[in-house]
Amino acid sequence: MEMKRICSSFIFFLFLLCFTSFVNTQSDSCSSKLGVGNLIPFNTSSLTCVSAWSSQGLILRYTKAGQSLWSFVLSAPDTGAYVAIGFSPDGKMVGSSAVAGWTPSGGAGIVKQYYLGGYSSSQCPPDQGSLPLVQGSSLLASQNSRLYLAFQLNTAQPRKNLIYAVGPSNTLPPSGGSLASHRDKASGTLTAPARDVGGGGDDSGEEGDDHEGGGGGGGGENPNGGGHREGGGGNSTESVGGHNSARKHALLTAIALLPQIFFS
Repeated sequence: MEMKRICSSFIFFLFLLCFTSFVNTQSDSCSSKLGVGNLIPFNTSSLTCVSAWSSQGLILRYTKAGQSLWSFVLSAPDTGAYVAIGFSPDGKMVGSSAVAGWTPSGGAGIVKQYYLGGYSSSQCPPDQGSLPLVQGSSLLASQNSRLYLAFQLNTAQPRKNLIYAVGPSNTLPPSGGSLASHRDKASGTLTAPARDVGGGGDDSGEEGDDHEGGGGGGGGENPNGGGHREGGGGNSTESVGGHNSARKHALLTAIALLPQIFFS
């Protein structure tokens, strides 16, 4: 009887620990502090925060950090896939510039720029695009089962039409960086940040509209069809944490054992 009580207490403690950990790993909101700010190589203290795509849990933080400098941090659940944000001339995916990031299993995060020339992987070549990425600013951090895609643009005004994409779950890009057709995508509008260092503005961004369709994420323009690179894509990133599949398994195991322990 004593052994059963000890086992019951242990299982209950394990359940609480796993449940608390599981809840914490899923959370990020505009009411919470950016937990990876110390890892990002630029100031994140005055970022405007918006729910960019609520159905997929995407949070966008951004600001105009100077006359010709914008900072962005896109947060998304880590589903073992890439996450991408693009800047479109007309609100459409094709012809857009985008930045995508993912965390390889056991490796450091990867950030690349893409040109979205079509709806197939071959039409979205990596390391090409017209986004003026600031050298050394691109980073993909992974913490508490969320991805944080950070980068800066050296421009007075980015394109206001935003597109978001998430890749197929548990499907990481290969070493070459080619992107599989996205699992889902959405669009949104970039408006003046609440704190505009470069010149005012009270509005925040608008939440993206869900859209279905094929194609990969990616970025950059090339009217001649081959793409060109301005500012670079940036592959050197930092990764913290990882997937929480083990925690989910432990949680499900604890839940399954509870009735046997307490009611047998």
